[in-house]
Amino acid sequence: MGFDIMSLQKGRGQVQARSRADEGRAVLKYIDVEDLVPSEDNFYSMSAIDELAGLIELSGGVKQPGLVVPLGGGKYKLLSGHRRRLASLQLVKQGKEAYRKMPCMVEDAGREQGPEADELRAIDEAILLITTNGQREKTDWDKVQEATRLRALLEKKRRFEKIPGEMRKLIAERLGTTPAQVGRYDSIEKHLIAAFKTWLEEGKINISVAYELSTMSEQEQLTALDRVRDMRRGPSIDEVKRLREELRTPKLYEVDYLEELPDTPELPPDAEREEPGPEQNAKKREETPPTQEPPTGQGAGKVVNFPALPSPPPAEDAPPEKAEREPEEDIEWAVLMLRALRNYCETMAAVKGSQTVPWVEYAEAVDIAITALRR
Repeated sequence: MGFDIMSLQKGRGQVQARSRADEGRAVLKYIDVEDLVPSEDNFYSMSAIDELAGLIELSGGVKQPGLVVPLGGGKYKLLSGHRRRLASLQLVKQGKEAYRKMPCMVEDAGREQGPEADELRAIDEAILLITTNGQREKTDWDKVQEATRLRALLEKKRRFEKIPGEMRKLIAERLGTTPAQVGRYDSIEKHLIAAFKTWLEEGKINISVAYELSTMSEQEQLTALDRVRDMRRGPSIDEVKRLREELRTPKLYEVDYLEELPDTPELPPDAEREEPGPEQNAKKREETPPTQEPPTGQGAGKVVNFPALPSPPPAEDAPPEKAEREPEEDIEWAVLMLRALRNYCETMAAVKGSQTVPWVEYAEAVDIAITALRR
């Protein structure tokens, strides 16, 4: 017989986490809704109470019993049926006393006494709160919280008794889902940033989008948040995938420099440049050093030895000019460089694969560039 998480046993006796209502051993009672105390462990969304109240009134009362455990003094802790309780209370406040009594299955609280027994009882009640709410309408946020809380409760229960089996599979079995889906819930809980968790709770994004976001690094998620913050809706899963690919695609090259030019005053568009007048020309002549005039009078004709300019070398001795490269040589050089780039892309595709970077597509793009260049 396989292990049943909902029928765990403790060495000192029977310690059950399954509801006795499932075994027909609980007692059905009609309890005043004001005597029902909500469980402090309840995390499910309390939405659409008005609609539920209308359905209860239409059907003539609550037809599906809640699940409670006695607290003493005529009070009962509610494990299942929190929305039904709120809807019934709303009808009673409207003066409809016919809906004051709510049917509930009362769990038998007969169990060992003591601190350890009390702690184990609290764990079992919290597990019951999750496993007995399987049929209720749940939000995506509720589903993530179910998996997270059930995992924590089972880890606590392992302190008291041995629970064999892989945890993710056990959780999936009790929640009626698959281990892979539980893995997605775990990723959302562990890796999704707080802002996107709030969006999931508010219904702005769904499970699929939340999971895709959780596979991104924290910095990538913050960048995604900046991109989509101004949108009046949450991003779609296709938008998230495209953004993730964009953020993880390396650029082939990047020019990152800034050439600073000296600031030069610019004239207004309608300004005219002033031509220098006679006074400005005279002043310019005074500031210009005089050029050496050839001697006249005494000493005229004296030879002045100015250094002679070097004469150009004979044509036959001149260094040969560098031959200009033919356009075909430039093309072949570019093709050689592109081939090297293509080989690098193919090598990276073989080593890394194309899960995060489309190396194969890069190689194909380089081939296209080589073909176009040779035309």
